[in-house]
Amino acid sequence: GVVYAPGSIYIFRTDDAGASWKQVGLELPPEAQSSEVALEKIQIVSPAQAFLVLRITSDNRQTIIYQSDDGGDTWSPTPAKLPTSGQTDIVSAQEIVFYSSDQFYVTNDAATSWSIVAPDTQFGDSISAMDFATAQIGWVITYDLLGHRTLYRTEDGGSTWFPIIP
Repeated sequence: GVVYAPGSIYIFRTDDAGASWKQVGLELPPEAQSSEVALEKIQIVSPAQAFLVLRITSDNRQTIIYQSDDGGDTWSPTPAKLPTSGQTDIVSAQEIVFYSSDQFYVTNDAATSWSIVAPDTQFGDSISAMDFATAQIGWVITYDLLGHRTLYRTEDGGSTWFPIIP
């Protein structure tokens, strides 16, 4: 069986195509010690650089992005935490787009700082998929209660959205 322990996460890495694995340490913030911690995404952007997105849930939710610049041997939290949970798309080593609570958060400096973008379309919790080619150009797929899906596109970082397939 599996036993989940609050305030802990286990990360392993391999250097030999999976023949052997070693555990990698990850220091969680104090508020995570009695919280549910979930790995939302891990993305390798180069042989040296990778990002790890964690959701921390207790009385409130927050998202913390960790960065590794040494191939995953060590991980450090980026300076800015996101105040809720949501969907994350890591576009490049510098560009990350996060969506939650009817707004997009965009960074162009590897999650050091974030800009909030209020879209002209209220998506609510209806986004089922999100993909950005750059921090400016992206797509979302939404769904409604009847199961109808719509594909939208933005070319201005999430401010303006156009339905492509209504």
